Amino acid sequence: MRFTVLVLALAPAFVPASAHAAVCADFPNQAAAQRAHNTIDADHDGIYCETLPCPCIKPAQHRPRVGPPIALQRRTKSSGCRLRGALPDPRCTPGSRFRDATPRVFCRSGYTSLLRNVTPAKEATVYAEYGIASHRPGQYEVDHLVPLEAGGSNSIANLFPEPARPRPGFHEKDRVEDQMHTRICDDHANFRSLQRQIARDWTRLYRRWFEFG
Repeated sequence: MRFTVLVLALAPAFVPASAHAAVCADFPNQAAAQRAHNTIDADHDGIYCETLPCPCIKPAQHRPRVGPPIALQRRTKSSGCRLRGALPDPRCTPGSRFRDATPRVFCRSGYTSLLRNVTPAKEATVYAEYGIASHRPGQYEVDHLVPLEAGGSNSIANLFPEPARPRPGFHEKDRVEDQMHTRICDDHANFRSLQRQIARDWTRLYRRWFEFG
């Protein structure tokens, strides 16, 4: 066993054919992609090429101090919730942020992987509150209303079962979340204002940023 560990430790890191590889297909496994860290980290969690097979490596970081979750509005219902198309019931899902999650904290690489904490039990609770007893794979996604990568919390006040269709659905909201992260972290947009806007009606941001330019 000692000999095997030594061989693995001394084995050279995988080097892709191109020194400037930018796609996951250039790597044989996730660990190799993580060591190179030169592909696109789509969800900004510091983990590259998560769909590749293991062996896997995750960034070794400590959980940042973000404080308790703060609801953007008072949550007044926990049952009988009703979706409004792609939007949640504001009485059940008003949106919530971590008190101390500022751009200085959530713009760091690897942040979301350290903070994401939505268990299957919590997802089941979200579906139950919205009266969804069963659904097809890919029909819904339990989503953070205020994105985790923009300071949103894992509180149930920030979670809702977002449908894929009709569009815009959860696939389109992913684009809004990426754009929001970029605008806050690269362009220094007002993150508190954007948190309120995405909680109020994320589809307005989608139309503004992607349909009307």
